[in-house]
Amino acid sequence: MPVEPDANTVPDYASLIRLDDQVHVVLGAGQGIGYQTSHALAAYGATVVCVDREQDRAEAVATETGGVAWVGELTEREPVAELFEYVGRELGRLDGVVDIVGLARYKPLTDLTDDDWRWHLDIVLKHAYLALEYAARYWQRTGTGGSVAFVASVAGKQSSPKLAAYGAMKAALMSLVRTAAVELGPHGIRVNAVAPGVVRTPRAQENPKWTQELLDANIAKTPTGRLTYPADIASALLFFASPLSRQITGESLVVDGGNMTLFNVDSPRP
Repeated sequence: MPVEPDANTVPDYASLIRLDDQVHVVLGAGQGIGYQTSHALAAYGATVVCVDREQDRAEAVATETGGVAWVGELTEREPVAELFEYVGRELGRLDGVVDIVGLARYKPLTDLTDDDWRWHLDIVLKHAYLALEYAARYWQRTGTGGSVAFVASVAGKQSSPKLAAYGAMKAALMSLVRTAAVELGPHGIRVNAVAPGVVRTPRAQENPKWTQELLDANIAKTPTGRLTYPADIASALLFFASPLSRQITGESLVVDGGNMTLFNVDSPRP
């Protein structure tokens, strides 16, 4: 039986967010949420393995954060296996994985093709279970344990028109988080997710469909009265990566400024 600490013992909270000497892998590190998360982890002491399919992006964020760049296609088993073998061999340890990879195709339900469903399976779910599998194998083999955090979506929690395939895969991802947390918990492995709403990423800023009118409408439906940015999501992912969340697993934390709490989505905030 583990020794119970004194319930009144005050821990060194400042040290519980530190990631000194740790190695964390960020999948999809090259831009947006992944870029911010890489910087957040590095700011608290971690060596970050910045993984992206685009070499220039991976190398740029690795240079900025003092981390390591790794380039590969994450929807195939062999490159993911090579990534985790490389981390164990060259860096000697693995403390956490953050998987941000994911895109969506906006289509009416009846227009979705078999290719659309397969594409969403690959780009939303396949890399997630591959990364989870190889990270868990490493931790089970070494007896160390660690943290895995995914980026899910409120689309997996509520209805989102024209996002049927994307929402279904994000819901499956959150189900995977819960099951993996139960199975892997005895090995010292925590599994969580952050579920954002609309995030104002650089990619979104470049989208001409995001007019000021649409942005203002989104703000009006958000209790905090502002847009959600990649740094907001990175902050939650940093929390899940750190010992501050050591007793949290199997959770999908919604980060959307309270938007999802509104019963009537057409009602303006108070």
